[in-house]
Amino acid sequence: MDTGSVLLGRQSQRRWSYLLLATALLPSALAVLGCNSTFLARYSPPRQPVRFAVISDPHLYDRRLGDSGQAFEDYLKQDPKLLRESEAILEAAIEGIVRQHVSFVIVCGDLTKGGELQSHVLMTRYLARLEQRGIQVFVVPGNHDINNPDAVAYEGDTTRQLEGVSPRLFRDLYDRFGYGQAIAQDADSLSYVAQPARGLWLLAIDSCKYRESEKRDDHIVSGRISPETMAWIQGVMQQAHASSKRVIAFMHHGVNQHFCGEAEFFPDYLVDDWPTVSLQLADTGLKVIFTGHYHSQDAAYRVDETLKPLSPLCDVETASLTQYPCAFRIVTVGSDDALHVESQRVTDIKADTGGIPFQDYAHNFLAVREPDIVADHLVAHYQLRPYQAALVSPLLADAIIANYAGDESPAPDTQTLINAYVGSPDPMHTLGLALQGIWTDLPPEAGNSP
Repeated sequence: MDTGSVLLGRQSQRRWSYLLLATALLPSALAVLGCNSTFLARYSPPRQPVRFAVISDPHLYDRRLGDSGQAFEDYLKQDPKLLRESEAILEAAIEGIVRQHVSFVIVCGDLTKGGELQSHVLMTRYLARLEQRGIQVFVVPGNHDINNPDAVAYEGDTTRQLEGVSPRLFRDLYDRFGYGQAIAQDADSLSYVAQPARGLWLLAIDSCKYRESEKRDDHIVSGRISPETMAWIQGVMQQAHASSKRVIAFMHHGVNQHFCGEAEFFPDYLVDDWPTVSLQLADTGLKVIFTGHYHSQDAAYRVDETLKPLSPLCDVETASLTQYPCAFRIVTVGSDDALHVESQRVTDIKADTGGIPFQDYAHNFLAVREPDIVADHLVAHYQLRPYQAALVSPLLADAIIANYAGDESPAPDTQTLINAYVGSPDPMHTLGLALQGIWTDLPPEAGNSP
């Protein structure tokens, strides 16, 4: 990797940690690469360490809107989130975050299951618990949160449409959690800048298409950064450089692929025209951005066909709280500007898991549903016959779940099957390439936790 880029380590079994080089947060930087690196230059005197947490995709659902009946079960079959347990998981995550003595928390969108006003209000009550402990919260919207026609209550076999949330109402609801603390706001979106600590700016980027969703019967999963918002971001970064501010960005959609083929197989989880957007952000001097949306615990640079990093901007993606591995991140910005990131999983909740340890419960909940979802997708989009899809879907589901957990290490027999598929004619050839891509961990390179 070239001088000045960010280096992140690789995850351990249940607890992940990363090390970003000291100058990664500055718009202009110079550093020696490698774990436990020394630094050639420092552009500002040592500062007080800053510690914060990252949550993404909590998908909080108020169970009073209905959590039984055929309509609710049908929803879980096609979108397997732990909705019944979402409140208990969020409560456990908050308790864990408080124990970490952080100064603030960032939430990378999809705060609610379907943008229900009732769920948003419930979320603000939980975020207020952090505020009451002296922990500031900063949010951005996700594709589920605003103008979502999926805001419904479940009543037996049917659903009932509920009041959703407009962009203006979202801003008002979360005035205490970012918007009221903003030192600058974008006129074209719900993006803003806040300063949670001396010399540190948070760049909150709104990448959602809720204006378009208002005219449709389904919410739009994909995201974009408009030219107007990109111009605003560029202006913010110029000001940050001029005033020697460190900048950490966060948004919902990804700006770098997290596995080979993500842009082809799951394009809606990357921002529109992501190669250009990633380059534009990197050109501003931004070195790290926290994202969510795909529900995977991962970090990635933009790479070429040989997996060589093309830019120093690292996209650090955080998994969903309501889907295995139910993880959140703890980040420390050191006095030398080193950014240390570790991941923790929710391991115990105040809910009935049938006596099963929560992590096993969460894994099993996803593992029994994901193969059917994958099989339906393969028949609909890749012209596989049902028997072919049934044969392959468990293999693809295992790869997706491993990718969510950040554990891209296929067993030898799995790799043998992948090689066989790649050597077969389509559609199995394309499927083999997809499996190979999901199981390939992109840079930053693997390394033990410091």
